[in-house]
This record gives sequence, C-alpha cells and structure tokens, in this order.
Amino acid sequence: MMTSRGEPHQPETNPRLSDGTYEMNRICTGIDRRHLISPPEDFSLERAMELQKRCSKMVRRRSNHLDRIQLVTGLDSAYEGNTAFGAAVTLDYETLETRETGTAKGETKFPYVPGFLAFREAPILIAAAKELKRPPDIYLVDGQGFAHPRRFGLACHIGVALDTPTIGVAKSRLSGTVFGSRLKDRGESIGAIVRRQSGRPLYVSIGHRISLRDSIRIVRRCFCTGSKDPITLAHIEASKMRRSSR
Repeated sequence: MMTSRGEPHQPETNPRLSDGTYEMNRICTGIDRRHLISPPEDFSLERAMELQKRCSKMVRRRSNHLDRIQLVTGLDSAYEGNTAFGAAVTLDYETLETRETGTAKGETKFPYVPGFLAFREAPILIAAAKELKRPPDIYLVDGQGFAHPRRFGLACHIGVALDTPTIGVAKSRLSGTVFGSRLKDRGESIGAIVRRQSGRPLYVSIGHRISLRDSIRIVRRCFCTGSKDPITLAHIEASKMRRSSR
C-alpha cells in the first residue's frame, strides 16, 4: 500500500505488550528516564505530574523470572537540610543475613511535596543502589508503589528508571480505601495490607515487574520473621551517615 505521497505505507505497531503495558521506547523516552533518575533543578510540578502519568503506563504488574529469589535489597534515605543520604542493604533471601551495603550522599534538587516525593528521593536511592557490586533480584522500597494517586509512586519510579523488579512498602496509606486486607480505589485493587508480628500494618503495592501476590509473599518473608528487615537496615545505615556528617 502506498501513501498519498507515493511512499510505501508503514503499518502502525501496537505499543502495548501482552500484559497491557507499553514498550518503554514508545512511551518513556531516554530523556524521561534521565529525569526520573535526576530531575533538573527547574523541573516543575506540572512536568513531574505529566511524567508520572506517562510512565505509569510502563509499570508491569506481573512477575518475570522470580521463580528463585536469592538476594533482596532494601532502599531508604535520611536527610539533613538539603543533604540526602541513601542506603541500599542486600540480604540473602533464605537466611536474611546481610550480604552487601551501598551508600551515597548528595544534594536534593526537588522540594518536599506529597505525591511527588519520588523526584526528591529516587536520585539518592538509585545512586546507592548503583554502589552495589551485585544487583539483587528485587528491591524493597520505603514508600508507595502502584498505590499512588497517579499509580506511580517511589517504587514504580525506581523500578521503571532501572527497569528492575521493585516493591513499595509504606508505613502509611496515601491512596485507596481498605477492604479487608486489600487497598482499592474506584474498584481497582492497588495494594495490600501486611501486618508485622507487632500488628503494625505495612501498605504493600507493586513497584515494577512483579505481581501483587508475589509482592505480598516476599514482604511477609522479609518483614514478618522477627529479624530486622532490609528497609530497616537501610534506614539504620542512612541515619548513621547523617549522624556522622554533623
């Protein structure tokens, strides 16, 4: 078939993948990914919102190659003024023993705005993760994932930026309504509630390249055994860096 200009017609390809998400290069450009990893100083909330909405289409809500998990990494950060301290602590999934720690320090470029915390926190967490010698099978992120007003919280942000499996593990609810052990918003299941041994709730949601069922299973394994979980260990490391900088 020829176009009106006499050129061969190129059939349109469907950007959707079989799981309903979209090909990365059709939706989220290289510039977009750079802005996820390190937003420029003049990055407005309007542009941040547009990027969240666009990249939320990239979130894959099913597990890929997670049949045998060996390493899990917790990500958390601490702050002193505009200075950020990020930590990534890797544990053996079976024994929950610490295998490796990566840390990073830097200046924050984005203000503290609820719903947009990923643009403030992701850069230092990604920097800490890149200090690890061996990448884990999955990252556990201290924050929201899919349970976010625009379905693109910190765990989704990091997962899409690095194209790696992530889970959001938050201490409080940002979006949705609790129905039993599930978080729902307008009829859609966006997360789950997993309780620690103490009874305190954790709000678990998909980050990227994992199912909610597997997210719940992994969080229960790492957070409900009585030992220190990966995110708590990362918080301890980040806080230690903050104290030593004073």
